Amino acid sequence: MSQVTKTLLDLTQRRNFYAGDLLSSVEILRNVTDTFKRASYEPSSDDVQNFFQIISNLLEEDNREKWEDAQQIYPGAVELMQVIEEFIHIVGLGMKDFHNAYLMTGNLVASIQRLPALSVMTDINFPMKGRKGMVDWARNSEDKVVIPKGIFLPQSAGKSVYTVYIYINTIPSEKGHG
Repeated sequence: MSQVTKTLLDLTQRRNFYAGDLLSSVEILRNVTDTFKRASYEPSSDDVQNFFQIISNLLEEDNREKWEDAQQIYPGAVELMQVIEEFIHIVGLGMKDFHNAYLMTGNLVASIQRLPALSVMTDINFPMKGRKGMVDWARNSEDKVVIPKGIFLPQSAGKSVYTVYIYINTIPSEKGHG
């Protein structure tokens, strides 16, 4: 699967897509994710970085019209979000407790964290202002995600419930589209 993601990364970096290419890329990501799930495989950090870079490449502003065309054929953007969610779940399950992954590309910032639910003492804000290496567009973004700490309380007293959460933020385009 690592080789598949490397090959797809190389292909998506060429940046000359048709709508069908976007849908095919999403299908390849779906197959990779399903294989990771079935094999209980923990993606390497390179696999995770490659996966998110592929997503970033697919979401480039140059592909906006192609996504609109693809949506008329098949709801590819919805499928892409489902694939991302499943991949993040795989990454989160493979993480050790109290660890996080923070990924940045040219147009995407993602944070995946695994914490015991009881350790969340404050509301969670993303993008995090003081995060080292935060790109300017994300640090200054007006689009914020706030998750109230109250939703992290475990359902049953005495159980150690772990929470995996992610935030994804994409750079707004120069034309005012997000």
